[in-house]
Amino acid sequence: MAKGGWHPEDIKAAVRKRGTTLTRLALDNGLYESACRVALNRPSLAGERAIAAFLGVSAQSLWPSRYQRDGTPKHPRAGAQDRATTRRGQRLSVKVA
Repeated sequence: MAKGGWHPEDIKAAVRKRGTTLTRLALDNGLYESACRVALNRPSLAGERAIAAFLGVSAQSLWPSRYQRDGTPKHPRAGAQDRATTRRGQRLSVKVA
């Protein structure tokens, strides 16, 4: 992919080619229905992780500008989102690719 990461439309197309939608991907991971759609345009750690895991790539390769060189998120609330719960009150358990 491009040096600057994947284009949002390329991410959407890759998810669709694998037979699902961003909304279904979010719901299947116990997230709010908009979580993965939001991740296309602004930092959303849970949505980014769900998309990356589904596509079998690292979130850093999709959105390199959102991550430090060592792979840690630049997100101002990354620590809080790491501890975030889903809409069902469960801990987020999306595996990082």
